Amino acid sequence: MSNDINTPTVGGKGNYDDDYTRFVKAYQDFKGECPKGVTLKLQKSGARYNLLLQFKQPPTGKRLPKTANLECTPEGVIDGVKKAKLVSEALGTITSASEFWDWYDKTILGKNQIENNLITYRDIFKQIENEYFAGYNRNTGRKRSRNIASDLATYESTKEAYFRLFPNWDEYPSWESFKAMLYIPLRNGEQLIGSKTFRERYYILKAIAEKSPNKEHLLKKLEPINAKQTQFRKKQRIAVDVFKDWWYSAKQEAYTVKNPQHQSSRHSWLWVAGMAVMYGLRPTEIAAAVNLTKPFVTDDGVIIKALSDPDNQDNYLVLGDYTYFTDSEGRKVSIKTGGRIVAPIPSPEMFEFLELKRPLLPEYSPKKGSKPRTIIGGFDKKFTHTIFSMKCPVTQKYAFRRLYNLLGEKYGLPIELRARLMGHSTIVNEGKYKTEGIDATLEVLKGVSKLPIPLNVAIERLTALGFDVDTPEAKAFLRVIYQID
Repeated sequence: MSNDINTPTVGGKGNYDDDYTRFVKAYQDFKGECPKGVTLKLQKSGARYNLLLQFKQPPTGKRLPKTANLECTPEGVIDGVKKAKLVSEALGTITSASEFWDWYDKTILGKNQIENNLITYRDIFKQIENEYFAGYNRNTGRKRSRNIASDLATYESTKEAYFRLFPNWDEYPSWESFKAMLYIPLRNGEQLIGSKTFRERYYILKAIAEKSPNKEHLLKKLEPINAKQTQFRKKQRIAVDVFKDWWYSAKQEAYTVKNPQHQSSRHSWLWVAGMAVMYGLRPTEIAAAVNLTKPFVTDDGVIIKALSDPDNQDNYLVLGDYTYFTDSEGRKVSIKTGGRIVAPIPSPEMFEFLELKRPLLPEYSPKKGSKPRTIIGGFDKKFTHTIFSMKCPVTQKYAFRRLYNLLGEKYGLPIELRARLMGHSTIVNEGKYKTEGIDATLEVLKGVSKLPIPLNVAIERLTALGFDVDTPEAKAFLRVIYQID
């Protein structure tokens, strides 16, 4: 029983995750689901936040906050709503104050639980699954749903695929079964330690351990293991001239294909390749474009012209949150970093060369009964297969995004803007998309040499050429170009 039922125990675990905004959003979204009379309360104590339950406490009837063993995370908010409902029910059925607080200590705070009351892997896997679908997409902030194929696929590849490595889900968590799962050899015979697979197995085991009654023992066993990834797939890159030569050659060859359907398919995937380079998009993101042939109107009435509009000189592309295709049950396919507006590389010559103002979006319909992972990856896979059949020098779709990033740097787009348009951070841009090498540096330098020069340099060069920069006409030109007040 609690020592003093008249004085609330204020406090909590106070260990909110790195993304505090996700926690606050979950708190705002879910607190309204608490029953009448029992609410969630976010309270700050010094530098620490605590998530509490607030209700009229027996026997005084004073409405006060009470610790409920809740973490300041989105998952903790969801757990808090469940506990609020249990407290509401208990307040309506338990008449004795001492009996209520005994119940509260055992059920809400988890005190005096018998250590042998273990839960199985199956129970833990179900908890992780429920928490995943009650959470939010880390890239877009969108609430996850079992009705979105992309969320099902991500759960399958990041969680369920590793759960399947446990042969008996009705066992209790143990270090022996942890170790057996962690060190299963890779099928391709490659080195396990240092691989991406080993790192992902390690962190899913930590998540399972956190929910196990023997948590301390399992985490202690995992602690000395170095799960850092040291093996990486070699990044492919393609130079702009190589890309243009291949694209033009493949375009000419496509016209020789006798089957009209096959010819049309080749032209459409070449259009996707050009869009990937000029806009820095993943192929699937292109399938989410909403203003290819008709204008898009924003909520506040701003009109973004259709890409195909000959009067559209900006050529902005608006991406929706979802692709045009769904699975056979109508579940949507979301794009990785969410809907946004993007702009092409500022090279009208290359834009025209790639014939991008004539949209040729490929037709793609997932096969009925396909798994979510197959459905959401099908468009990208078809793109990779088709460009390979057309003898493209690269097979990695990200090679086109790296070329966009290189061209963006060449034409003077700052890294912050390139990262924003590509849908990621500057850190990701620098680490994943920066193209190294002498040829890449020369490409950038060629672009830098054509960028606008400072005002004082311009005046020096014009003077050296014999122009009088003090004339009203010269001053007017310089004022416009350099935006001088």
